[in-house]
Amino acid sequence: MLARVAGLAHLLTSDAARTPGILSDSVDLVVTSPPFLDVVDYARDNWLRCWFCGIDPGGVEITIAREPGEWHDAMGAVFLELFRVLRPGKFVAFEVGEVRGGTIRLEEIVIPSAVSAGFRPGLVLVNSQHFTKTANCWGVTNNRKGTNTNRIVLLEKPQK
Repeated sequence: MLARVAGLAHLLTSDAARTPGILSDSVDLVVTSPPFLDVVDYARDNWLRCWFCGIDPGGVEITIAREPGEWHDAMGAVFLELFRVLRPGKFVAFEVGEVRGGTIRLEEIVIPSAVSAGFRPGLVLVNSQHFTKTANCWGVTNNRKGTNTNRIVLLEKPQK
């Protein structure tokens, strides 16, 4: 199935806030998981994905915001670009989590940013588990550090 549409795929390594290679109103669905503030070393931890795609990980710029306000601004710019490329009536599934020991729930930052860009929020799906999703790979004690929930913020670009 994927082989039939492989020729239509576009691999971009640009900033998500600037994607001139994607036409306006041309995308049906965006599924993404942005960097969660400064809690993970995304450049180092994504080397395998880059290797599979033949990309030098050192050449990929990753936005790492250290503070919630900085992250809000960065995501706001991304939402403006997502709004541009998404077709009316289509959706963005934006995966976030809680950070800093659960004191910051990123959907509370994402939703106002998305609304400012023109999106209509549909729901926040919270997946809570009895273990920290990254505990084993980094030696983190379960449910004490790391991200214990995933949150999918579903957003719709309204019809014109």
